Amino acid sequence: MQDTNKEKILHGLREIGIKHAEAKKQLTTLEHGRQILLADLMKEYLLQGEKTVAGQDREARADDRYKKHIEALGIAIENELKWAWEKKIVEINFEKWKTEMINNTIERKNYG
Repeated sequence: MQDTNKEKILHGLREIGIKHAEAKKQLTTLEHGRQILLADLMKEYLLQGEKTVAGQDREARADDRYKKHIEALGIAIENELKWAWEKKIVEINFEKWKTEMINNTIERKNYG
């Protein structure tokens, strides 16, 4: 593999790494935000007169804001997994290239 091809692969890996990091950040934010949103909604339903914790929880989870948050969380999970897989594919291809280079070097040594 020529140096330009290696650099292109490494540049691609850096780009994928950046996108994966952004997706991971979004996922982590939404995961933690889910609990915060649920607590805020339960508090809101308490103030509206829902007396039991189970009732507050039920109403909070049925709230459209919570449903939208869960939908966004699902999209973030999908996005993070996509970029993790893209990163893994590049790593596999790089390892394949390294193995081929080692095998070529050994073969050249043996046939001198």
